[in-house]
Amino acid sequence: MNIIIANQKGGAGKSTHCILLANYLVLEKKKQVLVLDLDFQSSVKDLWDQDRANYADTPPLYEVINKELSEIGEVLQMLQGIGDDQIILFDLPGYINDNALVPVFEQADLVICPFAYDKITFESTYVFAQVLRRLNESAPVVFLPNRLKSSVKYATIEQVNEALGTLGAVAPALPDKVAYQRIDTQTIPKDIQEELNASYEYILEKYSNK
Repeated sequence: MNIIIANQKGGAGKSTHCILLANYLVLEKKKQVLVLDLDFQSSVKDLWDQDRANYADTPPLYEVINKELSEIGEVLQMLQGIGDDQIILFDLPGYINDNALVPVFEQADLVICPFAYDKITFESTYVFAQVLRRLNESAPVVFLPNRLKSSVKYATIEQVNEALGTLGAVAPALPDKVAYQRIDTQTIPKDIQEELNASYEYILEKYSNK
């Protein structure tokens, strides 16, 4: 199963949730996971490398492979040899105007789109989802609200959810907490575990075929 975590808006939380979802799938669901970091910032791969030293006596939960966009054809060919029981997570760059990404979107089984309820992020997310729908009409799109601040008005949340609901489903929101800035590739922070489980369970129970 190919799961893409993407949004063209930088800072929306895609790398954070790529890592946390991978941890969740292995620790909570006992799945085999491979993470492909296709973002030029290589945030996921860099953290995974750091954790090899921080957790020197502990084997990694999963492998992370960092590839350039020019290597996508090679990557997709490699994935054809991977068993159906393995879940592939793609962390994509924060843009969609590169033709090299088209095959990745076309082969997605599920797209998770982290976003926040501020005006700029919502508008960027909405445009991204519209383009994605043209590239892949069949893959479910799930919007994952995160960094939710207590100051956000309920009316705003309702309006945004209604608009995004025309393009996909909206998962349970995740509040803004410091713990999201202190994650690693080996654990799920206890103070956000319950809320993460609720959001990820919602997504996987509805849209995972594994």
